[in-house]
Amino acid sequence: MDAYRGMWKAYVEAIHIPDPDYPDLARYSQGDALDVWVKGLTSVKDQGLVGQGDVTLSPAVRSANPNTTPPTVEIRDCVDSSKTHLKKQDGSPYQDTPGGKRSTTATVARISEGVWKVTKIAIYGVGTC
Repeated sequence: MDAYRGMWKAYVEAIHIPDPDYPDLARYSQGDALDVWVKGLTSVKDQGLVGQGDVTLSPAVRSANPNTTPPTVEIRDCVDSSKTHLKKQDGSPYQDTPGGKRSTTATVARISEGVWKVTKIAIYGVGTC
């Protein structure tokens, strides 16, 4: 859970800048999950946007796979993005789509002894949970 929560905290901090190279993203995620954040943040930055607000998390372990290599934990969440929005960095008008509750699944893997990272994440549309 620490890796999952840390990843979201890093993403929220990164989108407030926005910075696709924000170091804590790689601290808590890698592989496909890191690619999702980097691509999204790059798009936000390229459009001259910046994020505001924070998400509300309510994660739960869906399953644990301690005997796989590497060991993994599957997490299911209903991420509430209703208190977030994007705006133009230069202050010009921008109409963001409303946030809301989004079904989210993630795979967290033990990369090395004591190091867990989110390796996969899927975030579904508003209203999916």
